[in-house]
Amino acid sequence: MELRDWQKQLKDKVINAVKEGFLVALNSPTGSGKTLFSLLIGLNTKGRVIFVVRTHNEYFPVYRDVKKIDPSLKFSFVIGKPSACPFATKDVDTEDINCKYCEIKNAIEVKIDKSPFEKLKELKENAIKEGFCPYYSLLESAKEADIITITYPYFFIEKYLSLLDINLEEYFIVIDEAHNIDRVSEIEERTLSEFILSMAIKQSKSEEVRRILDRLIKELKTLTYQDEKYIKLDKVPELSDEELSLLVDEYEELRKEAIKSKSVSRIYLGSVIRFYATYSTGNFIPFSFSNKIVLKTLELNQYYNLLNDENLSILLMSGTLPPKEYLEKVLGISRKILYINVEKEVKKKVTGSYQCKIAIDVTSKYDLRSEAMWKKYSSYLLKIYYQARNHVLAVFPSYQIMEKVMSYVNVNKILENEGTRIDDVIKIVKESRQKYIIAGVGRGKITEGVEITDNDRSLISDVVLVGVPYPPEDDYMKLLSKKISEKLGGKEKEYLIMIPALITVKQAIGRSIRNINDTALVWLLDKRYDSLWWKKNLNCFNSTKIRL
Repeated sequence: MELRDWQKQLKDKVINAVKEGFLVALNSPTGSGKTLFSLLIGLNTKGRVIFVVRTHNEYFPVYRDVKKIDPSLKFSFVIGKPSACPFATKDVDTEDINCKYCEIKNAIEVKIDKSPFEKLKELKENAIKEGFCPYYSLLESAKEADIITITYPYFFIEKYLSLLDINLEEYFIVIDEAHNIDRVSEIEERTLSEFILSMAIKQSKSEEVRRILDRLIKELKTLTYQDEKYIKLDKVPELSDEELSLLVDEYEELRKEAIKSKSVSRIYLGSVIRFYATYSTGNFIPFSFSNKIVLKTLELNQYYNLLNDENLSILLMSGTLPPKEYLEKVLGISRKILYINVEKEVKKKVTGSYQCKIAIDVTSKYDLRSEAMWKKYSSYLLKIYYQARNHVLAVFPSYQIMEKVMSYVNVNKILENEGTRIDDVIKIVKESRQKYIIAGVGRGKITEGVEITDNDRSLISDVVLVGVPYPPEDDYMKLLSKKISEKLGGKEKEYLIMIPALITVKQAIGRSIRNINDTALVWLLDKRYDSLWWKKNLNCFNSTKIRL
């Protein structure tokens, strides 16, 4: 197998660093071959690899590259109960599935002889008639594999990691899309909303439980705000121990009925119970966000303890990896780090290219937002759509702005929402003979780690940044900034606002560059991009300034 030039140049350097106990941070653009490179490093150092990814969609590239390296290698993957259980729908929470009452808890040995999703489909189709559980079978089979792929919870969250029952020191650990690990705490966040409570009322059989939930809705409405930013709350709707006990009893009955009837969908009462269980720990703070209450924590370092374990061989990698100082100061990584920016190291481009255009007559700046501005943005999008040679990805700072702008855009379009399935988006785009505007939000489902390709070439020719996706400087951001201000040395805005926005933009651009031969147009629709900082960090010094 022929390696690319950069892989040949850096392979020994990374292997030596791993053997010397460094945590290696690899910043290499999308489409440059990071996955293959990291697998080779792992096999050369430890012989076994745990590949940690953000979503199940990212399992396939690992499987594909393992087969390129050596088809005889044992590949396995771990997938959560909601996706693996043959009786469950995908929106179900793991804890809604009560395996105690299931008649097919047996585990069998699984050999992964086809792509992960194809294999999962096969397992689920055979599970009921053959009497085995896909979830436990995959969990057991992973212990014997040379390469295991898992999602973030199975590495960063102790209760899930313990299910693997393996010795991490025996593996080389690759953490892919590592620009996302600053959001690991969101896995344990809990939400209480009118929708969740209303659905729980519909599912509950107890009149008393329905009365309690109805009261919670009324209290929720008095506490929350419509704003798409985190506003600190002093309290949450009250629930006594006796009332919580009633909810738990009802929930257990619903769980038992669901598994016995072989039809397990999301049990919303469980979401309510887990919200209050998390709140009772005292480690989470309630915030209002878009008429919902969200529990968030400021204790972020607890999620990164394993990264500081010098007995573990770890590679962090991303096409948009934050700088070394960010890893140390924001994430609290204290062990020695070898940070490699591949293109700077080898002094040449290792993937496709893009050309920037900066619009200097629009902005998403809060005090300049208006219907006139949204209409102007829509005019830009239409102009870009009609000149684009292929599909257009439009990325917005928030759902609210996306909905306002896209309401004026009447062409083929796909709008991201809470129910969006990436598989469906890819299918529509691939099968269509017409161009689409694919609209999503920064660091959402569509703009992170998604490959919309044909024959390894991106089907997205134009990426449009509709405004600058700065994180809102809300109550949560202020509290976090205050907590880690000593580490940041007066650079709070750069570390907590500018760098996250830069990562969002680079990730969006990365959807159009999936191959060394890909080229794209990047439209930066906000006059704030016309600055030295943005041009330097996006490598857009030769950008063209435009006006409508």
